[in-house]
Amino acid sequence: MSFEGQTRDQWLEAARLFKQKGMNKKAIEAYQKALKADPKSFVALNEMGLIHISIGEQDTAVQIFDKAIAVMPNKPDAYSNKAEAYLAMGAFDNALAAAEEGLKRAPTDASLWCRKARALESLLRIPEAVGCYNEALKYNSANPETWKALALCLDAQQKWSEVARAYRIAAGLHKKRGENHEAESCLKFAKMAESGSDA
Repeated sequence: MSFEGQTRDQWLEAARLFKQKGMNKKAIEAYQKALKADPKSFVALNEMGLIHISIGEQDTAVQIFDKAIAVMPNKPDAYSNKAEAYLAMGAFDNALAAAEEGLKRAPTDASLWCRKARALESLLRIPEAVGCYNEALKYNSANPETWKALALCLDAQQKWSEVARAYRIAAGLHKKRGENHEAESCLKFAKMAESGSDA
């Protein structure tokens, strides 16, 4: 299918170029044209929703992610992004519900476990958040951001040796990626936690 003489994929390519250049309004217009060419394009809906999050239009983003979910109900991305939009709004109960809805369809998706953990953390349900971060790490242990988020929750529980361990693992992962500044920062936090455990 095409719209205005361009295929869906051509409009998607144009949208991504506009997004890279920070031309969000033009990117959204290109995504809308991709959707005119193919109204059931999950990719166009999902990527357009992310732009709406980045420009602070969370309500619109949620509506778009709902459309993406209707198109592909078993794909975790749109649930995860819908939860992210709710987190950005401060609607933590809704974020939790979106993540849980996604986990029913994709119980091994690490990003959904992280979104659920962040929602629980924001609701000050720290032990449950720790459990969810640990679930996320079962399915993807290579993301330093998850280890750091877990460390913050453990910090709230004053579990210093576990905090230090999580930061040291994050430091190692950052180092592997060549992200030396982040690695040093994690090591500094690990040492602070270790000195906290000696206190």
